[in-house]
Amino acid sequence: MAGYLVLARKYRSTTFDEVVGQEPISQTLTNAIKTGRIHHAYLFTGTRGVGKTTMARILAKALNCQAADAPTPEPCCECDACVSIARGDDVDVVEIDGASNRGIDEIRELRANAIYRPARCRYKVYYIDEVHQITRDAFNALLKTLEEPPDHVKFIFSTTEADRVPATILSRCQRFDFRNIPTARIAEHLKTICTAEEVEADDDAIFRIARAAAGSMRDGLSLLDQLLAAGGAKVTDDDVVRALGTPPDERMLAMAGAIADGSAARALAELDGVLAGGVSLAGAAGALGDLYRNLMVASTCGPDSELIELPETQRKALGELAGRFTTPSLVQAVGICQRVSRSLRGSSVGRALVEAALVRLAEADKFVDAASLIDRLEVLSGAAGPRGNAEKKKSIAVPHAGGRPAKPGAPGGGARGMAARNGGPEGAGTHSRRTQAPQAPGPGAFVSEGGDAAGGAANGASGALQHLSTAERNALAKDPAVKAVTDLFGGSVVDIRLAADALPDAEPDGPEDGEANGDDEK
Repeated sequence: MAGYLVLARKYRSTTFDEVVGQEPISQTLTNAIKTGRIHHAYLFTGTRGVGKTTMARILAKALNCQAADAPTPEPCCECDACVSIARGDDVDVVEIDGASNRGIDEIRELRANAIYRPARCRYKVYYIDEVHQITRDAFNALLKTLEEPPDHVKFIFSTTEADRVPATILSRCQRFDFRNIPTARIAEHLKTICTAEEVEADDDAIFRIARAAAGSMRDGLSLLDQLLAAGGAKVTDDDVVRALGTPPDERMLAMAGAIADGSAARALAELDGVLAGGVSLAGAAGALGDLYRNLMVASTCGPDSELIELPETQRKALGELAGRFTTPSLVQAVGICQRVSRSLRGSSVGRALVEAALVRLAEADKFVDAASLIDRLEVLSGAAGPRGNAEKKKSIAVPHAGGRPAKPGAPGGGARGMAARNGGPEGAGTHSRRTQAPQAPGPGAFVSEGGDAAGGAANGASGALQHLSTAERNALAKDPAVKAVTDLFGGSVVDIRLAADALPDAEPDGPEDGEANGDDEK
C-alpha cells in the first residue's frame, strides 16, 4: 500500500500558470526563458508557504525539460527529467538545505562538483533553501563561483530572511520577492481541492481556513488536511472553529454589541462563554482586536471594502454594528486590545486584564480625565485643538471682540476657567489686577439653574463671543465630554467664547488699572 501523500505535495503547482498568487514572478521568468535572458543566479525571498520551492522546481524543469530542444516556459511534466525534478531527487538538480550544509567545507565540495557537466540535463542547478543560514566564511568562499559560474551551472537561492544574506551575494543575484497570497485566492484554491477530493465544505469554513493561513498556501493546505483526517464527509465552520481554537464570530459580534450598548455585564458574560468553549485568553483578545480592526475599516471605508477579509454573510452584520460606534472610539478600542494582548504574556492575572478592558470599552464615557475633557471642549469651541502643558502651548491669533487681540494669559477665560492650576481651579486664591465688567459666558462656561455663569466666565472671560443656535446647543450637549461636565457642574451650554489664553502676545487695549495707578497687586 502506497503511503499517503499530503495535500501540500499532492497538489503542488507544476507549471508557471498554476502558481497561485505570484503571477508577476511567473510572468518575468516566462519572458526571460522566451527571450533567452536566463540569469545564472536567482534569489527567492518571502514568508513560509508562498511558493518559493515550487517556483524553483518549475524553473529547473523549464530549463531541463527533455521534451523540448531548448529551455521552454511550458515544461511537459512527463519526461524523466521533469518527473525526477518534481520529486526533488534529480541527479542534475541538487537541492541543498542551508541549515544543515552551512559550513565552508560543504561550499568547497559544491565548487569542486560544479565544474563537471550535467549527466543528462542541459543545466546543473543548485537550489539552496534557507540560504541565510550559511556562515559568512562559506558565503565568501562561494562569491567567485557565484559571480562567474560555468555556463552549465545555475543557482537558485531561497530565504525567509533576505536581510541576513550578505550584500555581496545579493548583488550577484536577481531577487524576486514573493508576496503573501490573498485570502480570497487561498479560499478559491482550497475549494478546488475539496472538489477534487470529493469533500463537501461550507464556504464559511473554507474562508476561515484561508484567513487562518495568513497568506501561506501551505498552512491552509495543512489545516485542511487536518480537518479531513478528523473524518466526516463534510467540513463545517464549527469543525474549523474547534480545530483553530478561535471564538465563533457570532460570539465576538455579540460581545461588541454589548459594548456598543454600554452593557459591561453582557460583555463579560460573552467572554465567559468564549473561554468556557476552550478558547484561550490570548485567542479571545486577539479575536476582539481583529473584530475592532474590521469595524474601524468598515466605519472608514464601508463594509464592502476589500480590506476586510470576511465572507459576504458577515459583512452586513459588521456594517450594522460599525454604525453604532464612532470612528475615534474604534481607533481607541484597537489600541486597548493591542495593549491587553501584549500585557497577557507572562501575566498571572490575564483574565482580569481582559475583563478590565471590556469594562473600559463598555463604559468609555466614564473613563475621561479632566484634562481630556478640557481639550475636547476647546476642540468643539473651534480652538486650535488639544493643548498640552500650559508652559508649552502655542498661541493662535484670534480677533478680540473689540477688534484688537486680547492679552494672552488673562485669568478666567473660557474652558481654561475650569482648568486646575497650582493645585486648584484657575483664579482660585488670586486677584486680578483690574476689575472687568461682567461678560457673557466664555468657552466651556456653564450657567447654573439660577442663571449665574460658572467656570471660567465667573472670573471674567475675554475673547470673541460665538453665539450658538438651539440646534448647535443641542448637538453640543450630546457630546459625552460636554455631558459629563454639565452633569458635574449642574448647568447647561449657553454660548462659546474663544479662550483668551489661546491668543498671541499683543498690546493690551489700554493700561491696566493697577499699572496706571501705580498700585501693587493685592
